[in-house]
Amino acid sequence: MRDYYEILGVPRTATLEEIKSAYRKLALQYHPDRNPGDPTAEERFKEIAEAYAVLSAPEKRRLYDLYGHAGLRGEGQSAPHFTTLEEVFRYFADLFADPFFGDIFGVSGQRRTAAEPGTDLRIRLRLTLEEIAQGAEKRIEFTRWNSCPACRGTGSRSGRLRVCPQCGGRGEVQQVSRSLFGQLIQILACPVCGGIGQLPEELCPECGGEGRVQGRAEVTVQVPAGVAAGDRLTLRGEGNAGRRGGAAGDLIVLIEEEAHPLFRREGADLHYALQLSFPEAALGTVVHIPTPAGESVELSIEPGTQPGTTLRLSGYGLPQLRSRQRGDLYVHVNVYVPERLSTEERRLLEQLAESEHFHPPDARPSSTDGAGKSGALGFWRRRKSYAHRHRR
Repeated sequence: MRDYYEILGVPRTATLEEIKSAYRKLALQYHPDRNPGDPTAEERFKEIAEAYAVLSAPEKRRLYDLYGHAGLRGEGQSAPHFTTLEEVFRYFADLFADPFFGDIFGVSGQRRTAAEPGTDLRIRLRLTLEEIAQGAEKRIEFTRWNSCPACRGTGSRSGRLRVCPQCGGRGEVQQVSRSLFGQLIQILACPVCGGIGQLPEELCPECGGEGRVQGRAEVTVQVPAGVAAGDRLTLRGEGNAGRRGGAAGDLIVLIEEEAHPLFRREGADLHYALQLSFPEAALGTVVHIPTPAGESVELSIEPGTQPGTTLRLSGYGLPQLRSRQRGDLYVHVNVYVPERLSTEERRLLEQLAESEHFHPPDARPSSTDGAGKSGALGFWRRRKSYAHRHRR
């Protein structure tokens, strides 16, 4: 184990102020925020923190001067051994309020405190079927709690904080109550500092010590193709800012779909109602079916296609969110029946009605019907007579 005086670079006769100054200089040099991703600097930062924790405490320093590291262990004054940066910041909670060390720990307020995190925000985003089919980039504006720019989220006009007198910087207090089974001890968040462990020396006039202010925010949401109503997109850290440097919550975007005038959706499949005229259904034709991608696909209608027929266009549906496959587009054939006819159109249809090819298969006239009106032929004649009487 290295000598603590050697670690701080001070003589054994150094005063407390000299020890503080040496520690401050080294802490700034090896601060993790100034050496991101450097494990050597992090270990050095923890090492000098351990040395300062001993040499700045009079009783621990006396035992260390007399007996070295073994003396600390023997008298119950063990030196703290920091394995994580969080342990450093928690151990020195009372040091953070000292202006002499403010610029060392002010950068890492979120590490050293249990600052109250911000809450999540939920907003709804309505998408068209075309946007769902191709994916979209949407710009969203909303109101949230933002970190106060005046005090940089500390809640303090000067940026300096002091230890909470109620909890001593721990951020929590014990509440003792009696029950039938004896004493009940509860650990609660400190009501004075809200569990943060620190209070602003002087409240920031912009945020009143909250460390955050309400304002407008604008974010860009990348919507993947194939989302559906009820899906959620989470943007980490885009929710409400926490109090006094607390981590921001998330922004949760709830997807909604606008009704489409042409398509009905079932998962990744789409359904489209195709209206054909009677001649088109009887003779066959070629039609162009729209797709949500903005293009159209050619579809051949076979002669004699019946109403209610369903045709499938494979792969022309929506993309599936978690695979590279696409759904299908189902075309449902309907035959349009005109509501009004001209005299000539009616005459032509009445002539066609005489043909057995225009009768349903189970009602075609047979040779055994003769001229009587009791058989199928008589039925169709009665229909013709009814149509003639009700032309208008």
